[in-house]
Amino acid sequence: MTSDKKYQVFVSSTFTDLQDARQELMMSLLSLGMIPTGMELYPTEKNNQWPMIQQVINECDYYVVLVGGRYGTLSPIGLSYTHREYVYAATKKKPVIAFLHDHPELLSPDRREGTREGDVRFRDFRKLVQEKAAIFRHWSSPSDLAEVVRKAMPMLVKQNPAPGWVRAGQVADLSQVREVQDLKKRIDELEREKHELTAGWRPPLETLARGSDSVALQYSCNAYIKGDCKVTMAERKMTWDEVIAAVGPQMMNEVPEAVMREALEEAIAARALTDVQLIMPKAHAVRNVVLSTGSFNQVKIQLRALGLIRKSPSREVSGQTWWQLTPHGDHTMTQVLSQIRR
Repeated sequence: MTSDKKYQVFVSSTFTDLQDARQELMMSLLSLGMIPTGMELYPTEKNNQWPMIQQVINECDYYVVLVGGRYGTLSPIGLSYTHREYVYAATKKKPVIAFLHDHPELLSPDRREGTREGDVRFRDFRKLVQEKAAIFRHWSSPSDLAEVVRKAMPMLVKQNPAPGWVRAGQVADLSQVREVQDLKKRIDELEREKHELTAGWRPPLETLARGSDSVALQYSCNAYIKGDCKVTMAERKMTWDEVIAAVGPQMMNEVPEAVMREALEEAIAARALTDVQLIMPKAHAVRNVVLSTGSFNQVKIQLRALGLIRKSPSREVSGQTWWQLTPHGDHTMTQVLSQIRR
């Protein structure tokens, strides 16, 4: 754990049966540079204690619930104090980590609930925190718990970043670090914009098709004739202006390749019935237009060669390429769309 930032952690548990385990837990938190706090640190009258507990939970970064074999003393609202603290922390969206004894039924009788009703409440609460906590881990002895805590807490912090606390003298240093990080980020953005401008505005080769030049796009679809459905191949001729008008509005920001393809398929689908009726005069409806891979690749290559789109240099999720209009592509799309009659 970093020593630059301290995290305040509220520790909740039954008390008399878990004193040894609780002590180990708190010592482990201290060894990680964290600030543990809990109900026992505020020995006021019970009627005045709850508002103080709420305030402390509000100020904490993380909430830890330690569960042994007891449900605990009931609060005035019918929940145990541990259960009540857990519910309040959950409503405040505090990241919760639960440490559950792996075999509570093997604990000595003085560490378990002595009644059927208490046992039912305990099991319901244990199941609740196991299902709802951000992370839960099992422990079997106080010494075992110490190691479990040291391994689990850094994971909770990594998965759920919190503001934490810093010394007053470190605030200026942290501000300077943050300013440097922001400047580096801005430099990266400017370098990227420079790349877009130099790549996007280069004049395309004169031999490339563009504008009103047409391209034949093959696709498959479901054609309906008197209620029967037939899968057929068809062809739609589109100008390159029509292509950029179809895909451009979806690509003003980076989008997955599938979004680009779907936009083109939607444009084809709007006029697909006319194409299909050339080979199936009795067709009355068309559904499920799927552009052929060859035609889609042709569109990608052509638009890229014209400097209208670029591949995202920073994003690739699950092997899928992301694309975006270049500044030249954005300008071309705007010009084309402005000329389309409403």
